[in-house]
Amino acid sequence: MGSQKVKKVSKKMTLKEARKITGGLEAWGTADPKKFYKNVQKELEDLFYADRIIYTWKNMGRYAMGMYDTPQEAMDILVANSNRPFKSGDVKRFYLVKYIEDQLVKKDNKDKGPRTIVVENLKVCSTLHGISYDQVGLSQTEINKGSKRKNNNEYAHDLVVEQIIEKRRRVLNEKMSEYKRWIKEEYRSKHKEFINFTSKLLLAKK
Repeated sequence: MGSQKVKKVSKKMTLKEARKITGGLEAWGTADPKKFYKNVQKELEDLFYADRIIYTWKNMGRYAMGMYDTPQEAMDILVANSNRPFKSGDVKRFYLVKYIEDQLVKKDNKDKGPRTIVVENLKVCSTLHGISYDQVGLSQTEINKGSKRKNNNEYAHDLVVEQIIEKRRRVLNEKMSEYKRWIKEEYRSKHKEFINFTSKLLLAKK
């Protein structure tokens, strides 16, 4: 079996190539070791170039399968190394989502859903959503409890909550890779500033 493989290789080998293997440095066009190395390097580069993998849109997935466990992991790597700037509109949504997600993982909120978190933190959430809290109308619960907050009907309470919930859903479902990249590349260096900002919002007079 081994001899058959040798014969198969020898048929493809030219006389010049055989002399290079069995002969001295002169077979490579020079007796100078430095020039010899340069000549060999050039020839190897030519061989590697001829045998290089040419990536296309059709075979990209096949090669990625051998490198990553899941398609999402491959996409995360591509996005993380793309160095593309974030759109300002996305960044505003990311801050809103990050605030909600941080509230959800707090011990006191472990049994609460996103909607409850948004309602309980509407002053911050509406501001991050782009609407002043003073412009948001009262909820039915606030009305029933006789809230002292002015009932401004410019933006209906339930509508604002629904818009915020939808923003969160779209980010987590459609822009998760970008959201994670934003956290790694931008938010980590600004989280203290963001926390100070949200804290001041909560302390401000209603």
